[in-house]
Amino acid sequence: MYLSSQTVQKVEVIKSDDQINKLFNEIGNNELKVDLLDLIANTSIDVTYEKINDPYSSYGTSIYLNLSGDNTSSNWSDLFSLTPYYRFYFFNKRDYGGAGFFAEIFSKFSSMKYDLEYYNYNSNPDQPGTDYWTYDEEKEFTIALGASIGQKWINKKGWTFEINFGVGRYLTNNKIESMPGRSVTSLRPTAAIKGGFGIGKRF
Repeated sequence: MYLSSQTVQKVEVIKSDDQINKLFNEIGNNELKVDLLDLIANTSIDVTYEKINDPYSSYGTSIYLNLSGDNTSSNWSDLFSLTPYYRFYFFNKRDYGGAGFFAEIFSKFSSMKYDLEYYNYNSNPDQPGTDYWTYDEEKEFTIALGASIGQKWINKKGWTFEINFGVGRYLTNNKIESMPGRSVTSLRPTAAIKGGFGIGKRF
């Protein structure tokens, strides 16, 4: 009777750059995706085209359209925006490239509306306690610069799922005009937010 033992070693396959480029080219380097959060939660649509420059970087642009127009009930909202970006991928070499953890820089060109609140002071001392609020709506074209991070997954059929979040700073001044006898508060946000859950297809 003979006893034998075998040592089983776990072999991890790490793709070379040539293998990554081959898989990358088979799937394609163009991608269209839709933001699920805007599509489901809001009356709006956000579509993104991304050009995968190589397995490590890409660039693209997002187009956002608020389908409710001026009928939004919030204190501020984007009506239309165009958001170009450049992205850097930091993926595991078991992946295909053009996916994984990423960081990006973006600019945002948007048309937005926001509310203005006016507190009107009564200058007549014989009528105390008659101060009152009035409200107005402002529309403005804004420009912002920012950065974001996220994660993208892709399967062998080229379907992708992505989550991302970022913040930017508006470069345009907030329109607030002071007037005698009243103070004004602008409800325009101080930061531009970029984020969502996107599903797309590589081709």
